[in-house]
Amino acid sequence: MQIPTISFASRDATRLANLEAALADTGFMLLSDTGIEVAQISAVFEASRSFFQCSDEFKQRFRYHGATDNFGYQSVGMESLDPDRPPDLKEALTVRNPSARRDADWPSAGLRDLLLDFYQRCLVVAHKLQGDTATLLDVPRDYFHSRITGENVTLRLLHYPPLAARKSGQLGAGAHTDYGLLTLLFQDQVGGLQVLGQQSDTWIPVAPRAGEIVVNTGDLMERWTNGRFRSTCHRVQPQTGAGDRYSLALFLDPDDTVEVSCLPSCVSERNPARYPPTTAGEHILAKLRASHR
Repeated sequence: MQIPTISFASRDATRLANLEAALADTGFMLLSDTGIEVAQISAVFEASRSFFQCSDEFKQRFRYHGATDNFGYQSVGMESLDPDRPPDLKEALTVRNPSARRDADWPSAGLRDLLLDFYQRCLVVAHKLQGDTATLLDVPRDYFHSRITGENVTLRLLHYPPLAARKSGQLGAGAHTDYGLLTLLFQDQVGGLQVLGQQSDTWIPVAPRAGEIVVNTGDLMERWTNGRFRSTCHRVQPQTGAGDRYSLALFLDPDDTVEVSCLPSCVSERNPARYPPTTAGEHILAKLRASHR
């Protein structure tokens, strides 16, 4: 299995065909020519490094209080993306619905302004992806956009310190699928991300490439499409001897009350609905609660 690269600047027909193949085959892709400049991404990475280098006392002033709010600083060991494994060797600043947060929620006004600008630039890419995906599924282009106002859209700054596993099976980020519709991931030049291949014992590395965004689909996309588009398991290896790893992730998740049921274009007599209806909030909250200690 190879992770395909798709140019966001390609013609509509070409882009849609490549998008369809990537989502159906691997659930992952590398997106180039998005219009987000490397310098802008680098500035956010630098701000992320500065935050995580602060004292633990300072970071704990913004600590994460629970899955319902899903906002704040999480220290190493607070999250287990694979609940059956030891806690993850990473720390994170989780920013849900950043446009609606009070000034006091942010470590600094400078970080707030930088992340809000970056968030808006990411949304431009995300909205185009939503529209393309809707076109492939024979629903109006604003089908997903109208169901994602920002209530559950989450930006995460992630730091993987160079720590060896303390317990058997411990990872930087445990094997998991993402919870919602789409994820946009920006990597620094330190590797570690792996995607589970179609052979269940094969893990495919996703090498960092400057200026490219890793995009993958989540559980709710798989449910909406009745399995047509895959929510693929992935993980991050511990950074033993590799130096610090940083990444930036935007999770494009629907509002709490949105009902998710298999779309008519993905259901037939030969392929009946595999998933019962659920609400986005119910699914996402259950996943968050399972992964936090």
